[in-house]
Amino acid sequence: MNIAFFNQNALIQREVVTALRKFPGVHVIAIDIQTHPVAAQAQQVVSILGNHGCEMVITINEWGIDDSGIIWEYCDSHKIAHINWTVDDPFFEEIVHRKKYRPSKYRIDFVSDKGYLEPMRTQGYSVHFLPLATDLSLFHPPPDLSHPRDLDVVFVGNSYLKQIDSFLRMAPGFIDTLVPFLGEVVSSYLADVDFDVEGTIEEKLRKKKIPADLTYEKACFIAKHAAGYFGRKRMITSLAERFRGFMVYGDAGWKQDIPEHRLGTAKYYDSLCEVYQRARITIDINRMVIRNGFTQRVFDAPACGSLVITGKKQVVDESFTVDGEMRDVVVFDSLDTLHDAVNYYLLHDNERAAVAQRGMNTVFRRHTYDHRINEMFTMVKRSGV
Repeated sequence: MNIAFFNQNALIQREVVTALRKFPGVHVIAIDIQTHPVAAQAQQVVSILGNHGCEMVITINEWGIDDSGIIWEYCDSHKIAHINWTVDDPFFEEIVHRKKYRPSKYRIDFVSDKGYLEPMRTQGYSVHFLPLATDLSLFHPPPDLSHPRDLDVVFVGNSYLKQIDSFLRMAPGFIDTLVPFLGEVVSSYLADVDFDVEGTIEEKLRKKKIPADLTYEKACFIAKHAAGYFGRKRMITSLAERFRGFMVYGDAGWKQDIPEHRLGTAKYYDSLCEVYQRARITIDINRMVIRNGFTQRVFDAPACGSLVITGKKQVVDESFTVDGEMRDVVVFDSLDTLHDAVNYYLLHDNERAAVAQRGMNTVFRRHTYDHRINEMFTMVKRSGV
């Protein structure tokens, strides 16, 4: 089977192409294309699909599909399956850019966050859950067992400052009117990660006068991301204040909140593996808008032998063992229990190492991109597309 993969060299695309090329009977044609191609570029892609006799197109976040529908219409009329794996908000493009996606009987969607299954099905999509994973050629334990774990606690992630600034510019002054309310939302979430952030924000905005140039959907989107930004910022700063050995690896935006000597840099494909190999504990703090999904950290860090402490979620319970003597990750349900867990495992290093080892074994057995591509094709086969 000839499969076209629309590539922008972003997110998980390198890992997915690598895993696809290992799959038996598959020939992958990687097409470098802009996220939102113009009509002339879309026509070139259509020619490539025809010349190579492609039977399937795979996209991430539907990037590479043109707004005018040229590629969609070609795939639909030629019965070419379109497999789209959304690893962000599947409605982002529609809410922010007004790009309308089109369901099709030849299209199957996958989402990395279970929270989007029902909303997408309501809109007519054939959609399945497919979490993120890791690539063991990129993330792996150190070859030398005596490799020092000289970093006590790390968080790897950007400050999200640039992204939130771009969202706030969509509606200048709007979030300013919500700051006290969002502060209460964040405090409720930090006391209990099961707190319904989205529902609370949606209910508030249904009763609030929205600026004329802002839709209700976009207002909710901006407010949720602002809450997520404020929440993660408070969690990270609290860890920095509590634990002397806490380090953040991310962008320069953290300099506003974290002492510079606590900041490090690590390129994902070059030096991040080494950070995880050195870290005794890796903290996974999702943005609150990730309702029931994973970040890369939950898989990359255990693959390198680091203990992961992550927020309590149904999907974590389904993918790892979180209770008892055989737990392979540690979960927290509030900011206080996060602090308690970090403190406990810093003081009980043998237990930490045992949990980390089980986490690594679980990732090796179940959570690589090779596993995900196998799962993807299994579900595609069952669908009959």
